Amino acid sequence: MLVALIAVVILIAAAVGAQLFFRGRGVKTSPDLWVVSQLRQAGSNLSRPHDIEFFLYFPSEVGAQRIAAKLYAQGFDVKVTPSASGKPEWVALARRSMVPDVEELVRAMFLGLVSSEHGNYDGWGAPVVK
Repeated sequence: MLVALIAVVILIAAAVGAQLFFRGRGVKTSPDLWVVSQLRQAGSNLSRPHDIEFFLYFPSEVGAQRIAAKLYAQGFDVKVTPSASGKPEWVALARRSMVPDVEELVRAMFLGLVSSEHGNYDGWGAPVVK
């Protein structure tokens, strides 16, 4: 469990770093494609379902709970907690077991949901699956 959590944290940090690296050089790349490629390089079997975690941040608990209810209705397991960042914000951690296919990762849906509550979609992570 701890190893899986560390792998998720590393993948998320790497995805954020890649976004900053490529954005600073004028290269357009999808953060989802980058994370999928990192999973592939780590030896993950991309044809098998992964326990994917999606990170959504909100300025209020009420907003986070509203979005959590919408995600739950769409088949996600969602937990709302205060953010560990120390900022006055709330995180909705949405989980779903699914194949990490870029077309299925629903980035546009998450971006639309968070904007309705003045939130921020911070991407996703998954442990390597052999």
